[in-house]
Amino acid sequence: MDEAEVELEGVVSRVRYEADDGAFQVLVVDHGDGRHSTVVIRDAGLERGERVRLTGVRRRHRSGELQIEARSWERVMPSTPEGIETWLGSGAIDGIGPELARRIVDVFGEQTLAILDDVPERLREVEGIGPKRFTQIRDSWQRHSAERSVKLFLQSHGVSATWAAKIWATYGGRAVRVVRDDPWQLARDVRGIGFRTADQIARGLGFDANDPRRLVAGVDYVLRRAGDEGHVRLARTALVARACEALGAATDAVDGAVDGLVARQRAVLEPDSVGTVQVYARAAFDTEVELARGIARIVAEGRPGPGAARVEQAEQALPFTLAPTQRQALHRLVDAAVGVLTGGPGTGKTTIVQCVVDSARRAAHRVMLAAPTGRASRRLEESAGHPASTLHRLLEVDPRSGTFGRNRERPLEVDLVVVDEASMLDMDLAAALVDAIPDGGRVLLVGDVDQLPPVGAGDVLRDLITSGTVPVARLDRVFRQAAGSKIVDLAHAMRRGELVDGDRGADGEVFFVATQSPEATVEAVERVVVDRMPSAFGLDPVRDVQVLVPMHGGPVGTRALNERLAARLGRDGPAVTRGASAWRVGDKVMQVRNDYTRDTFNGDIGFVRAIDTATGEVRVRFDDRDVSYDGEALRYLEPAWAITVHKSQGSEFAAVVVVVTTHHFKLLQRHLVYTAVTRARQRLVVVGMTRAVQMALDNVSGIARHTGLATRLQQRLDPAT
Repeated sequence: MDEAEVELEGVVSRVRYEADDGAFQVLVVDHGDGRHSTVVIRDAGLERGERVRLTGVRRRHRSGELQIEARSWERVMPSTPEGIETWLGSGAIDGIGPELARRIVDVFGEQTLAILDDVPERLREVEGIGPKRFTQIRDSWQRHSAERSVKLFLQSHGVSATWAAKIWATYGGRAVRVVRDDPWQLARDVRGIGFRTADQIARGLGFDANDPRRLVAGVDYVLRRAGDEGHVRLARTALVARACEALGAATDAVDGAVDGLVARQRAVLEPDSVGTVQVYARAAFDTEVELARGIARIVAEGRPGPGAARVEQAEQALPFTLAPTQRQALHRLVDAAVGVLTGGPGTGKTTIVQCVVDSARRAAHRVMLAAPTGRASRRLEESAGHPASTLHRLLEVDPRSGTFGRNRERPLEVDLVVVDEASMLDMDLAAALVDAIPDGGRVLLVGDVDQLPPVGAGDVLRDLITSGTVPVARLDRVFRQAAGSKIVDLAHAMRRGELVDGDRGADGEVFFVATQSPEATVEAVERVVVDRMPSAFGLDPVRDVQVLVPMHGGPVGTRALNERLAARLGRDGPAVTRGASAWRVGDKVMQVRNDYTRDTFNGDIGFVRAIDTATGEVRVRFDDRDVSYDGEALRYLEPAWAITVHKSQGSEFAAVVVVVTTHHFKLLQRHLVYTAVTRARQRLVVVGMTRAVQMALDNVSGIARHTGLATRLQQRLDPAT
């Protein structure tokens, strides 16, 4: 491989590639004498037309192209008339294009940049620059100069060009003052900069490790990290212990920082039912209080349900007779202002929902059905025979602000809302739903409380059940429609922490493939998906089979398996690239963020139908419609040959391959493997280590979340409390 030290000064003529976060670029740099070089550079944030001086190493890329890997670099303002004209004409300054840049340089030559700095009024001497254009150019130049000086200041103190650009975009001309006064404020204000990055910047600026502002920001960081783990609050002692470890600070200093966070009204202290002081982030406290208050309002204001006669009519319309436990559940919930229906697969939840909806419609009650994800809402619509939507669409979310159009001031026009897959309902979304229920409206939450808790903070379904303040019906008997299903048997055994034997032969439903190493596991998954499933059961390995994994990283994570399966199941041919991803026709992809403009939702799985390499457009087929992606939108697509168990919630697949090894030990918990196996309708294969599966079944510690909702509901609704 060729390798040589080089020095280069030139103009960026093209940004050939840029990582999503801007931290990595591949540039084409013109030397000025007809030659050009491909430069790989990190944390530069360079744009077309900028002049750069760099040193680096010339190496031959595996494609055969010679490239320069930059080791050090600096921006250089152009000094020659030709360089100034090129830079001004690149679009760096609003109002100046290539033709006007030529005319400006013709008038002022090498003094052009000095004129812009010192006497910009002289621009009016240039033909074609009137008062409006002059104002546009002057203001843009001033913004550019200020941005340049701020970025130079930040980079001189160890802030990368990428972060400097984000800081400037957030604060503008205030950036230097903010960073000098309180660099930890960046963690709160600048998207993508967390506490650790802000702390690193602060160290570069010479701030002391025991600075009170650092300790307060560190406690805030630990509290927000707890929210990312699903907790709504932390005991003060636990918070202080976590913060001491994260900050390397003494207990007394951190304990004082907790009080400092409270004094700034960014946290709330509250004793729990046994007197332990709990610490909430302010927003989490307010949301939990409002959620409890809203549920209490619905319970107090709820109007009667459809009545016994309508329920009896709904029962008679069924093609079978309800079992006693089902009838008991139906009559317990049909009139409830807020009710909960829970149970595992095959226990008849769908039948109860059908009866509740049918009886309400017979009474001319307005009914709305919803679920947290698009796939779950479509399944609910099919099973209930009534239109359903995602909760975000039901509540008319504004994708720009993240607020909901339906709320207390503009409630839903409904008598009954049924929410399926309610185990996925986090505190924020539950609070928004409750806020939009009109006085007299009723809510039925349906879900399997033994599945994974929501990705967001809180555990609303479990807290409602634990509180004992609303009617709850738990179905635990498997009815004849699902009796004899080995998948259902395995799921219920796992819920109890037990394993059942797998099947053998072409008529089986559940199979175990034992492996002992990451390499053997990956090979076994490939063999099962690509060869065994199609040949034994006639299943399409792309459309019918879904691989589920506990985590993204590691030798048997989604990334490794997606790469392996794409090599076998994906197609060759041209690709549209975005960041580290390349999309080709036939690729299986997943939407990983709700996109209301495209009507696609987190967890939706589709297939690439067409690409346009010239425009960068990718067309994806979701169910029965095509959706177009380009530019930034492509960031929210990921390969879906293998996905995490969390992303599979609310979905079902004809066949599921669950991968479980000891490499996943951090996430091995009973509710995770239980959720995974309940995603399969016809066939289930568990690939990995039996020891790892048993480890997961034995671990129920990860289920508990620190919340206060159950106690708040008891205080509001239980006369004995």
